[in-house]
Amino acid sequence: MEAPIQAIKNLKVKFDHKFSCDVDAHARATIEANFPHAIMYEDLTKRDNKTAPKVDVYVAGFPCQPFSSAGLQQGFKDKKGRGEIFFHILDYLSHSKPRVFILENVAGLVQANGGEYLQSILKELASLKVYNITHQILNTSENGVPHNRRRWYCVGIHKDHDDGSFAFPTPIARPSIDKFLEPRKAKLARSGLPPKSAGTALKNVKITLRTLKREGSDPFKEPVIIDCDSSTYRYKSMHDMSPCITVARGKGHWVTNRGRRLMKEEIMRLQGMNPTTFKVAVSAGQLGRQLGNTMSVNVLERLLFKVLPAAKLVKKSEVEDRWANGKALRALAATRGRGFMGMGSKARKFLNVGVGRGRIGIKQAKKQGRIVCRHGRVRALRSASPSAEQVWICPLRDQPARRSGVQGVSQAHRQSASGDCCRLADEDCCRTGCSWE
Repeated sequence: MEAPIQAIKNLKVKFDHKFSCDVDAHARATIEANFPHAIMYEDLTKRDNKTAPKVDVYVAGFPCQPFSSAGLQQGFKDKKGRGEIFFHILDYLSHSKPRVFILENVAGLVQANGGEYLQSILKELASLKVYNITHQILNTSENGVPHNRRRWYCVGIHKDHDDGSFAFPTPIARPSIDKFLEPRKAKLARSGLPPKSAGTALKNVKITLRTLKREGSDPFKEPVIIDCDSSTYRYKSMHDMSPCITVARGKGHWVTNRGRRLMKEEIMRLQGMNPTTFKVAVSAGQLGRQLGNTMSVNVLERLLFKVLPAAKLVKKSEVEDRWANGKALRALAATRGRGFMGMGSKARKFLNVGVGRGRIGIKQAKKQGRIVCRHGRVRALRSASPSAEQVWICPLRDQPARRSGVQGVSQAHRQSASGDCCRLADEDCCRTGCSWE
């Protein structure tokens, strides 16, 4: 999602985007469609850091699974090798020595293995002997966006350029989540429920609604956000704030006073991102995963507001803390009711749809399991009948597919299909893109 690029753009600082790197092809498609750059590296572990471009600001988030409290916490001994990514980041820092680096990971890193992994990371960074290093856990909810997302941030400033003024941003007031959500529809709010096929989500939502009513609250008027896809014994809900949005929650949490899941545009706002400047280049499922894996733009923006002047890269008078003065919130709230940007040529090329050379034939689309639409109506589905959770939707008319073996979907499910392509529908509604005729 290139959160650092979005953040520095928001600060209106002139910059050159020298390179990006992501091992995931879908993430690279999103980057190519939205953030022009000089070089794209596909694998950090195979990059030659001796010849990689030198930069002033280097931002990296290494895999969180080895350190997450939700995982096995194998750390550097992770069987999939994800714990070793940090050392490739360290190698780049040792060769290029940028003025500033920002590293991000889950808050669980601090306690993983009794804090041993964190101490090892800090020791390795200190061994470079050129950086003043500070680290702290920051919560997205304390930086202007109602999203409970605690992440560990580590900031290094080259000693030759450090004026000593850097300090982590202080907490600011948390706005209501209603400012980030699309307008409420009273009828849907009172009737919307997850489909029966989504048994866990339905059970968790019903339990929460009963509990809130018993406590004297009106969940159909007050925004309570439910982590509905979590196991019932551990799921949680929050009033006027979203629980942490992760890769596994890309479908969106449940919003009681909307009677539906969070829409992708809303999830973007809850990560401090402006959806109206964003081109969707992947399926809804992949977009949800990327949004759950990205850094929060509001947090990075406030960090850069502090660190760029401290490293003498900009004058303090040239940047402003838009989240503290309210400008960022007003700008983001103004995007409600507006969708994503249209797909550009790079996005169409990745999805292999649309007019021109990039378009594939209908027979080929069927073989690949792509949905095929004709005049806004669903005409063909993948040969194997999907389950009730995997219902294809025609986004132009918001109609569920009426085919043998395919069950209908709830109003809440249909509600999430918007825009002019089913890439914006729920995760299982478009796994591999569309083919139109």
